[in-house]
Amino acid sequence: MLRLLSRAGYKVIAFTNTKSAVGYGSKYGEKYVFNSIEDLKTRITKITGEYEGKLHCIITSGELLSFVLNGYPELYDLCEVQSGPLELIKMLSNKKKMYEFAASKGLNCAKHTILRDYVSGELSFPVILKRNIEVPLFFKTKKIESEEELTRFMLKIERHNFQHILVQEYITIEKFKEISIQAYLHQGEMKGCFLCYQERRLSSGITSFLKEVKEPDVLAMVTEKTRTFFSNTGYTGFCELEFIYDLNTRDLHFIEVNTRACGLHSVLNKKFSNLQEVLLHIDNPPELESRSGTISWINVGRDVKARIQKKDIKNLLQFFTSKHDIWDINDLKPFFYQIIK
Repeated sequence: MLRLLSRAGYKVIAFTNTKSAVGYGSKYGEKYVFNSIEDLKTRITKITGEYEGKLHCIITSGELLSFVLNGYPELYDLCEVQSGPLELIKMLSNKKKMYEFAASKGLNCAKHTILRDYVSGELSFPVILKRNIEVPLFFKTKKIESEEELTRFMLKIERHNFQHILVQEYITIEKFKEISIQAYLHQGEMKGCFLCYQERRLSSGITSFLKEVKEPDVLAMVTEKTRTFFSNTGYTGFCELEFIYDLNTRDLHFIEVNTRACGLHSVLNKKFSNLQEVLLHIDNPPELESRSGTISWINVGRDVKARIQKKDIKNLLQFFTSKHDIWDINDLKPFFYQIIK
């Protein structure tokens, strides 16, 4: 995002709460590390006071989005923030409300409840535990095989955190594909999207290798579900929706939505020839124009780790034939930093 905005002619000022962020090593943009939400408020207030009109603000981190929603919602009044609108983003940041919203739009969601409200026997095992909102916990997700294992695991969790944890039936399917759709919308209208199969992931769930979806029926189904999800919302910004696709029944199961630019969105710059134009005309963006060919994409650092975790040494040529995540011959530091991180 630093590169795209800078090359589009913007003066880019980037804020992070850690120098370990990969983008901090880029030669593009002015980077600042803030040490508290009050520090961030002071810095942004000073910057916005130096310009007429509202500045554009694009949030690219789930952690920073949580900071803004919980401690700095007035940023949406100071700037034109993506993604938005604020009330929609706040609602979708709560997974229970997100699933209720998705179900109201006709998407297929696994049965779930808040851990605090869980009653023995109401869910079928296995289940998965995940954060309902962004709070510090000692785990991100945890698969639980039985009622007894759940009881034991709950003893490790501080009781006041039960209200912040979602327990959901684990989707058990014999043959399936994990699908991600990355898109850019303006006022609820989709300007372009990219669908992929998440072929390899770290044990934490982060994708390391993906392949573009080309089957017309799958493309049509997932795209339509995404349009329906955001219909009449006024959503503006980048987003990602994740699904599990049952290869036998052809059913689509909704997993979650990320309402921000995320790591996988670097593939959009490989797929679309005019992504820079979208950002250059951010108030009235054009339709995204696809490049020909089928894309495979790899994050080298993650994929090495994923292969070690899975003891997978097949198809090693993918390291050389795929598009690399943040590789740029004119801005090499982020790529190499990501590998050694």
